[in-house]
Amino acid sequence: MLDDGTLLRLFVSQSFIVYFILLISPLKKPERRSIILVIIGSFIIMIFNALLIYYIGISFYIRFYFLTLTLPYIILGLYFSVIKGAKFIFVIFSTQLIANFAILNGLLASYIFYGENTPLIDTAARVLTYLIILPVVIKFIRPTYRKMLESIKKGWWMLNSALIISYILTYFILFVPDAVFNRPVYFYHAYIGMILSLFIYAIIFYLFIEIQNKTTIEHDKQLLSTQVLSLKKATDEITSIAYKDTLTGLNNRYLLYKQINKYIQNKQEFLVIFIDLDNLKVINDTYDHSTGDSYLKQFAKALLKVVSNQVDVYRFAGDEFICLITNAQAGFDCNHFREAIAKEMTMDIPYLGISIGLAHYPYDELDPDDLIKLADRNMYLEKRSKRKANPIV
Repeated sequence: MLDDGTLLRLFVSQSFIVYFILLISPLKKPERRSIILVIIGSFIIMIFNALLIYYIGISFYIRFYFLTLTLPYIILGLYFSVIKGAKFIFVIFSTQLIANFAILNGLLASYIFYGENTPLIDTAARVLTYLIILPVVIKFIRPTYRKMLESIKKGWWMLNSALIISYILTYFILFVPDAVFNRPVYFYHAYIGMILSLFIYAIIFYLFIEIQNKTTIEHDKQLLSTQVLSLKKATDEITSIAYKDTLTGLNNRYLLYKQINKYIQNKQEFLVIFIDLDNLKVINDTYDHSTGDSYLKQFAKALLKVVSNQVDVYRFAGDEFICLITNAQAGFDCNHFREAIAKEMTMDIPYLGISIGLAHYPYDELDPDDLIKLADRNMYLEKRSKRKANPIV
């Protein structure tokens, strides 16, 4: 038989549980349709459980109500909820814990006023509890839970373990004495259950704060790392623009002077090799400037391939290039250098050669500009001698 007030209490508790689930858990789109279907499904589950209580009795029903009431709600919510897995389990057990809190208040009110479990007082206390909790859920708990669901990636099973333990212990405190041992639920049982629920909730939110802090720290670290990488990338791009020649990709004259000054400060011996492409104007006039640019890029590649990794290569201006060699004592063979470059210039248009001028620090000049000017003059001396032999050079 159905106990007096049992169906009413079941209806009240489950109605509020469903409402709390709808408040806390984001549902599938369209959300309005999901809400309607969840309400219909919840009503069917509630009617089914009411019929079970009516035919088998509350004492026998309590022993397996998890399978007929809680589990169907979990399956229903899991189907329509956007969140899955441990996050969803957290929402289900959180709402059930709220329901247990209301049940405990009902029992406390009954024993305070009548000394026994009175259906009317029990139900009224539950409704009052839900009405008090509802604005708290809307104002504080819902935003907190939504934030948890979005921000916390790990640690959900740790939070769930606290809720599940509370759920199981509250179940034993409230129902086992009456259902299994045929002993009434005394006032102190409800009191212990109330304290237990509050204690578990305190643990849950403490764990949340800890996890949230760790998550925030990790997020800040990741954000900082991303910002550092972005800054480094931007710095590298700016450096590349400042120090690199856009056509050939070689170092430009700004970096050339910077490197020369560095060698001079370190009192390091080095050789300046000034290179000028012969007859680049002829290539531009015969073909076009695009072909001339391709000629410059091919020469830059050939130059990098011929020199060693210890040689710094720069595009100085137009058709002029400079190499800096620090192991100058080994000497520099201009003819061998020309032949090596010529082998690498594999274009459809003819390779017209180069003119070279040298300047040696610290033996020739001590100032960077004077060194480059000397190498430039020596290059033009060579070019002038070529023009005497061949006027088109």
